[in-house]
Amino acid sequence: VATVTELYQFLRLLYAKLGAQHDPDTGEPAVRQSSADIVKRIRRQLRSSKRLDLLAPLVRGRKGFHTEVARWAGKKGFKLLRVDGKWIEPANFQPLDRYKEHQIELLVTQLAPGRKDLPALVSQALSLGKGTLYALDPKGKSTIHSHHLFCPGSGRSFDELDPRLFSFNSPHGWCPECQGYGTVFTKPPEVDSEDEAEKEQQLELARESLEDGELLPCPSCRGARINPVARAVRFGGRTVPEINALSVHDFQRFFSKLRFTGREAAIVRDIQPEIEQRLTFLKEVGLEYLNLDRSAPTLSGGESQRIRLASQLGSNLQGVLYVLDEPTIGLHPRDNQKLLGILRNLRDRGNSLIVVEHDEDTMRAADHIIDLGPGAGIHGGEIVAQGTWKQIGTSKHSATARLLGEPIRHPARGNRRPIDVTVSWIKIKGARARNIHGIDVSLPLHRLIALSGVSGSGKSTLVREVLLPAASPDRRKHDPRWESVHGTDTIDRVVEVDQSPIGKTSRSTVATYLGVMDDLRALFANLPAAKQAGFTASHFSHNAGSGRCAACDGAGTVRIQMSFLPPADVRCEECNGLRWKPEILAMRYREISIQEVLALSAEQAAEFFAPHPRIATPCRLMTETGLGYLQLGQTSPTLSGGEAQRLKLVTELAAAQIAADHAHLKGRARRPAHHLFLLEEPTVGLHLADVRRLLDLLHRLVDSGHTVVIIEHHLDVLAEADYLIDIGPDSGEDGGTIMSEGTPEHVASSKTSRTAPFLRSHLHRSQSRA
Repeated sequence: VATVTELYQFLRLLYAKLGAQHDPDTGEPAVRQSSADIVKRIRRQLRSSKRLDLLAPLVRGRKGFHTEVARWAGKKGFKLLRVDGKWIEPANFQPLDRYKEHQIELLVTQLAPGRKDLPALVSQALSLGKGTLYALDPKGKSTIHSHHLFCPGSGRSFDELDPRLFSFNSPHGWCPECQGYGTVFTKPPEVDSEDEAEKEQQLELARESLEDGELLPCPSCRGARINPVARAVRFGGRTVPEINALSVHDFQRFFSKLRFTGREAAIVRDIQPEIEQRLTFLKEVGLEYLNLDRSAPTLSGGESQRIRLASQLGSNLQGVLYVLDEPTIGLHPRDNQKLLGILRNLRDRGNSLIVVEHDEDTMRAADHIIDLGPGAGIHGGEIVAQGTWKQIGTSKHSATARLLGEPIRHPARGNRRPIDVTVSWIKIKGARARNIHGIDVSLPLHRLIALSGVSGSGKSTLVREVLLPAASPDRRKHDPRWESVHGTDTIDRVVEVDQSPIGKTSRSTVATYLGVMDDLRALFANLPAAKQAGFTASHFSHNAGSGRCAACDGAGTVRIQMSFLPPADVRCEECNGLRWKPEILAMRYREISIQEVLALSAEQAAEFFAPHPRIATPCRLMTETGLGYLQLGQTSPTLSGGEAQRLKLVTELAAAQIAADHAHLKGRARRPAHHLFLLEEPTVGLHLADVRRLLDLLHRLVDSGHTVVIIEHHLDVLAEADYLIDIGPDSGEDGGTIMSEGTPEHVASSKTSRTAPFLRSHLHRSQSRA
């Protein structure tokens, strides 16, 4: 977060100009030393090492050929240079790589004990090295001696502070063990190159493809990314890792309390407004709860987008076209209004904005709306209406206009499931995690439960770090995250249905995830022609078996390694991307091959395979939940987060229904399974029509005997819950408290809840307009 918003660049300047160096081992503050002090220290070193090389640093971390340095050293009669750690005579010096940073030291002299001219030689080395010299002993250990910084207790000297020292993207600053990543491999990956640049690229690509469990926090820097010397510098009494661990809100509070006078005030004069402006913009887009050291890949799409938006606010550009994809994702209705104000601000400066959105307030604020449809996937792709909000509202072809004119009347089913004495509860006493400090939480079982609250108030923390482990069957008896847990005995399984990808390779498809691929393979293997040819179910798998294309191993694509570029996937020339051998594709069920089956949409497959419930049921449920346009063979990595999340729900519901149908056919009475489903913002990317389908799916899960807990900002979902828990009042350390809980109507009446006024208005509007 700090680097994306450029806050970290200004922090590095502050630490370089106003930071106080401390010894990394003793914590002792560094002081400046005189030439006489340096001479005394070198004499002490000579007594123990017997010989020292005095080096003057000429080039420190500068890019270039640096041939002029060697020419100068040769003319002055110096015999040796140490170039990037290697000894070279000036006459034999070759131009260096101009795009790499280099280190060049000049050998001033070799010292032995008893030298009478030691003060003069030290003075010469300090002059050539601009106040710094290095003393190199016979074992190769280098000690810094400088006019700049020195710790009397440890005897350690330090270079003058430089902004590069605090950069984890530079060898000057990064932790040498993890090279600035903050993590290390549990098992180092294999690299097949001796070229250093190519080797680094292969390691970086390997790191990007690893799972979380294959990387560990760096044992040296513990995730701080910078080296020990940089970690020991203090500004305002805090180190860089301590500052980075603060949230935007807490850092703003810390920075506002600092007072600068004299020289400090002159240095800070231009830096302070830049920092304050960026902090203000982050607050305006509702991200004050994020920590400065939060890694960019861990942010949600909405958070990433709003961070980039915040950085644009300080640019004062005009004539720019901004394209935003659902910027309201993850925003509480309160913060929506702030975001709309920012978008208007950008527009009024002379910029244009194209915003892809489903949010009603954003549509109302737009100057012009283009409505696409009429359906999704193959049923969409047309402009069904365009114009102002009022013009769109009169269109007879726009599903958006129709649904906004016919809001859901809550509760949509006529009444809510009762919260009475018959209800069993999960009761967690003394919940503790992050900004949640010892609260008691109660959730009714076999109900639809929603958690609301401003961004960063503690909703995700409560669900992921407390409820998820507390309700798991393998829960530890004693855990610091709670005092006691009751009521989870009837839960058979906890299912976290997030928006993470359901597969990372092209081998994973909708059909394989749904579990229908095995049934499709068995269906084709039982064809008379297949039996006659000796084909089994394994022949119809594109992941294994002898039926898949041998050239691409059934992937349909071949990966080509590109030097200095990411690998490229190209269509297989042997099978033309069809995955199977020709003799397998010749087997046809009702005139279509296994490849053509995978080209069917779920909607088409539900009808085509109606006589086969194990295939048709999941496909029908996909259609009912708005995913009927997805093809069975569509690869998992191409699905959006919202599509992946709904597909997971469909898979769970289909498995439950198939199991129930099987038990019914066998005449067995069985206790229905009780699963606890945990969802975070399932409405992301959903049109109002899909939100209605999603709510129907969630109700069906509850009707099947399950408990569903949702973290949401969408008012239609909050208004449809059986039980609502509102957390707040604000974000970060100002959150983590239950402000109100009960039915949506009860929470809407709260005088302290940040959600209540918006929910109250929404309930009233849906009742009056329905």
